[in-house]
Amino acid sequence: KRIRDRLTGLAHAGSTHTCIPIQGSGTFVIEASLGTFVPRDGKLLIIANGAYGRRAGDIMQRLNRRYELVETPEDVLPTPEDIARRLQGDPAITDAFLVHCETTSGILNPLEEIAAVVKSSGRRFILDAMSSFGGIPIDLSRTPIDVLAASSNKCLEGVPGVGFVLARNDLMAASKGCSPSLCLDLDDQWRGLEDTGQ
Repeated sequence: KRIRDRLTGLAHAGSTHTCIPIQGSGTFVIEASLGTFVPRDGKLLIIANGAYGRRAGDIMQRLNRRYELVETPEDVLPTPEDIARRLQGDPAITDAFLVHCETTSGILNPLEEIAAVVKSSGRRFILDAMSSFGGIPIDLSRTPIDVLAASSNKCLEGVPGVGFVLARNDLMAASKGCSPSLCLDLDDQWRGLEDTGQ
């Protein structure tokens, strides 16, 4: 509980988000997030300019859930205007996904601008912050991020093998039954932590 509280505090999100730690690498956490929060009948817009954005597409394919990949070269930032057009042009999109800092190149994508566009379109926003959280300030009280996924061993310099998700409280409470997985069901993990404190 202390670790969960400190991580939400680090993101200035103690009253709005909850922290769910889960065993495994960063990819475990991303797959758990996409499986738990993107509805079975939803559609994910993946904003990609590197291997980890493309990997989110691979995960969605394995989950047998709809997605659209918007890809730019590894040295090109996605533009909020392009993302706004994509969202406006496809009402089936329910969620958008962005890698904040693409590990393959180190490029830092325009988080605040894209988060604002996604929020104004009424969609949920999922952020892969593996290579940024704890090193680059992310303020969830200011930036509309519904789900943030990160890991212990990058900027936080903790032990490897523990990932975590910061998810909006209302979204977490509404996610029951969405995940197709037993081990990667963040709702199940969250309810266990809340009920037992273990």
